[in-house]
Amino acid sequence: MFTPAFSRSAARRLPALFCAAALLGLSACASSDVSSIKAASEDEIQGIRVSEVTVTLATPKPNDILQAALKDELESAMPLCATGSVDHRLDVIVTDFESQHVGKAIFLGDEIELEGRAEFTELAGGQQTGAYFVENSFAWGGFIGAAMMSDAEASLSKGFAEQLCKKVFDKDLVQLRKSQS
Repeated sequence: MFTPAFSRSAARRLPALFCAAALLGLSACASSDVSSIKAASEDEIQGIRVSEVTVTLATPKPNDILQAALKDELESAMPLCATGSVDHRLDVIVTDFESQHVGKAIFLGDEIELEGRAEFTELAGGQQTGAYFVENSFAWGGFIGAAMMSDAEASLSKGFAEQLCKKVFDKDLVQLRKSQS
């Protein structure tokens, strides 16, 4: 029986096409870091209770959705992480925010990123207790990555709060929330 060359060639390429389709659907990477600008002592950290949260955007483009999402996330996270007795204000200054480009994410991959300073200031005396630089980014590719990055403001805000709790207060926010429910 005669089989055209096109069919044999297509059959040989089929595994490569499946691999390419899988790569378009399933690639991801996350990165987070918290570095101290002015590290608080262990005793100071143990004493911090966040009773106010402010979020300021120092980025070229205003983003009310990001500002609200980050403020809401930090207001719900800090009572679980900062359990001390000295009232503090947490001032977050967002210095960089990069949202996704859907087409780029599907075919080439893309990254969403949130960077900013988190400053803890004692309310009574106005003295800064500690200041930290927080970076949180997710790189995704493919259709699944594009879908997962669609709510960049909320997912990056959640990651920002989780890293702040973990690195400053040595508390796992995900576990704290699970134990609450």
